[in-house]
Order: sequence, then C-alpha cells, then structure tokens
Amino acid sequence: MGDKKRKLTQNPVEEEEPAIQPEGKKPKHEKASKDKKEKKEKKEKKSKSRDVEEDVNGKNTEEKAEEVKEEKKEKKEKREKKEKKEKKEKKEKSDKKEKKEKKEKKEKKDLKKETSEEKEEKEEGEAEDKAAPTAEELPDTMDVDVKSTEKKGDENKEETLEEKRERRKKNKKEKKEKKAQEAAENAKQQEQQSEEQQEQQNEEQQKSSRFIAFVGNLPYSANNESIKEHFVKNPPASIRVATEKDKPTRCRGFAFIEFENFDRMKTCLKLYHHSMFNDGKYPPRRINVELTAGGGGKSDYRQSKIETKNKKLNDERQRTSKQMSKEKDRKTRHKNGEEEGGAQAVANPDDNFAGVHPSRRMRLP
Repeated sequence: MGDKKRKLTQNPVEEEEPAIQPEGKKPKHEKASKDKKEKKEKKEKKSKSRDVEEDVNGKNTEEKAEEVKEEKKEKKEKREKKEKKEKKEKKEKSDKKEKKEKKEKKEKKDLKKETSEEKEEKEEGEAEDKAAPTAEELPDTMDVDVKSTEKKGDENKEETLEEKRERRKKNKKEKKEKKAQEAAENAKQQEQQSEEQQEQQNEEQQKSSRFIAFVGNLPYSANNESIKEHFVKNPPASIRVATEKDKPTRCRGFAFIEFENFDRMKTCLKLYHHSMFNDGKYPPRRINVELTAGGGGKSDYRQSKIETKNKKLNDERQRTSKQMSKEKDRKTRHKNGEEEGGAQAVANPDDNFAGVHPSRRMRLP
C-alpha cells in the first residue's frame, strides 16, 4: 500500500511539471532509473562474490571431509594393528603359561617317582642293615671284618645308574607278579560267590516247586491219622498239623498237606474242597482246601502271593461250577425232549418221524 501511495503522489507532481525544462537540470525519472541500475549492479556483484565464496567454501569443505576420512582410516588401521598386537601378546602369554604348567607337572611327577624310588631304596637298605650284624654285636677279633664291610657299604653307595635301573625293573616285575596273584585270587573268590548264589537260587526254586495245600476249619481233635483217613483216595506225601504250644496234642484248626506231583494237588483241590471232615470226636465240619506258599511267616510278599493264587483258584472253581450247571441243564433238557418225542410217537403212530430223536429230525428230508 505504501508503494501505491508514493506513485500517486509522484504522478501529479510529474504532470504539473512544465514541458520545457532548463538545460542544466535532468528529469527525475532518469535519476530513478540510474539508481535502479546501480542497485542491480551492486546486487549482481554481491551475488558473484557470494558464489565465489561459496565455491571456495565448498572446495574447502570437500578437502576437509577427505582429510577427516583419511584420519578415520588411519585411526582404524592403528586400532587394528594394536588389537592384533594385543592378541599376539595374549597368545604368547597363554602359550608360555601352558608350557610352564606342563614343565611343573613333569617335574612334580619326576619328583614323586624319585621320592618313591628313594623310599624303596631306603627300605631295602634298612632291611639289609637289620639283617646284617652290627659292629657292637661282633667280637673284638672281628674288627678287620667290620672295616671291610664298611668299605663295601661305601662302595655300594656309589652304585652306577645302570644298577639302579636294574633294581627298578626288578621291583616293577615283583609288583606286576603281586598284582597278577591278587587278580587270580579275586577271580577265584568271585567264582566261589557265583557258585554259592547258584546254589541258593536252586534251593529257592526247589522250595517254590513244592506242591503244598492248606487245610482249614479242622476240629481241635484232628491229627495226622484222622487227616490221612480223610485223604485216603488221594494220599499226601507229608502232613503237618499246627498245634498249640501249651498242648501239643490240641490242633489249632488248620494243617498243611504236601504232594509229590501237581496233578495230585489239583485233584485234592477239586475233590476235597468243602468236604465233610468227621473224626468221630467232634461233629462233622466242612473243611477248606486252598493253595499256600512255602517257607512260612507273615510277610506282606508271602500273603500277597497266597491271595493271588487263591483268587485264580476261585476263578477256576467258579468256571467249573458254571460248566457243571450248564451240563446239568443240557441233560435235563435232553431227557425232557426224549420224553416228549416218545409221547408224540405214541399219540401219532402213523407219523413218519416216529422213533427219531428230535435233534435229528431237522436233518431228515
């Protein structure tokens, strides 16, 4: 807005100026154009100078960036070289430490060997000294011999390395022989132990292979003779009646029967279970014949074993009872069918199937 006002103020002034001006004075619009040109020239000069400065500054910045990159590269290379040197130094130190440790271990082993060998030599020398008589024990007339033995002892001390090696070899051989003898003795002991274990296993198998049955619910007057009479048809090999401690003739109500074969025991379990035992002294009783485990005792293992055996036996007895009942039913049905067939034949004498069993009539044409 300020520029427009200026222009408006300038235009009327220009119009009011006379058309003819004096020769010595120039018009105002020419002065303004000159000022504008000067300003433009100044601006161009300033822009050129700025461009030149920028070019110089750009070149300087590029050079500086290149210098910085080179410095960074040099620093990286120096760091890498330092790291490599440090790694090499660490490796060398570790190698030196390992070598030192190995040397120390070898030296320790050598010292141990030397100390063990020296101890053995000392023990041998002490044994020889004990075996040899002392100078005090010998009579005065044997002074010359004592001196000679002392000289020999000094000579023995100055033995060569070869003799020491021979002694070491002999000691090693003796140790090996002792080890071999000990190994042979250990092997013999192991064989004896294995034989004993086998014998124990055989005894256990023999005990487990015994065929023993338990007889319960016996009267207090039962004894070996009455039990034998009851099992006359299937006689057992041995009978053991449980009696009281105070009265050995009084039965505790149960006994154990042993058989020679499994078949005998099986037949006893089938025939004599729930049979009536009558010895004439007490009223007859229904006895129980069941399986048992040998060895005696009231351990949990033995009781569980007896329970499993008796469960199997009860299952077999139930199966056999069911089969027996089924057979009885079949027989009764068979008899009833025969009676019905005979009645039908009498009622119908002209029947073609008269006198034929009803089960076979379906097969006939």
